[in-house]
Amino acid sequence: MTDLPIRIDSRFNRIAAVIVWSLAALAVISAVWSADPRLAWVYAGAPLAALLGWGALWRPCVVVSDRGVRVQNVSHDVDVPWEALVHVETARALTLHTPAGAFTAWSAPAPGFFTVMRGNAKARREATAAGGDARPSDRIGTDSGNAALVIRETWRTRLDAGQVELGVADETPVKRHWHVLILAASGLLTVATIALIVATG
Repeated sequence: MTDLPIRIDSRFNRIAAVIVWSLAALAVISAVWSADPRLAWVYAGAPLAALLGWGALWRPCVVVSDRGVRVQNVSHDVDVPWEALVHVETARALTLHTPAGAFTAWSAPAPGFFTVMRGNAKARREATAAGGDARPSDRIGTDSGNAALVIRETWRTRLDAGQVELGVADETPVKRHWHVLILAASGLLTVATIALIVATG
């Protein structure tokens, strides 16, 4: 197994982030060009939108490594060691089940109705990785399915190689790290935006 992590991102979220950043930049340009004091709120609102675009759309992902799975969400990250992992499911979104609780990945939601209807027949690789018939949310090409496939295959490979200690799930800690700076900056920019809207409205 390689020590290099595998990062699984949401293509849709990445595109949405670029759109949000573009709109924020256009808003600042418009505010500067017009020199309208009533648009002063844009100077706080645009950075807020840019920060949220990064924190809620660009940054969230699932990272698979030799140590386990890291779920990077909007407000926090969760580190799930292989020894703590009990089950991987994708009913509503990629969810990692451990004795300490279930942890859902913001960046890997299950596909919507129209995506499911457009989906092709289940691939043999998907069904094998899922341990049977793969549900639509397990399919390759969906955010939840892409992440689940990598996790399940890596987990199974490590189990077969004897690289995961069995019977210690209850004693293996799952660590959660809160994004204090991101949350604080978002709060401050939100307050500043509202204050400027009220002051110049």
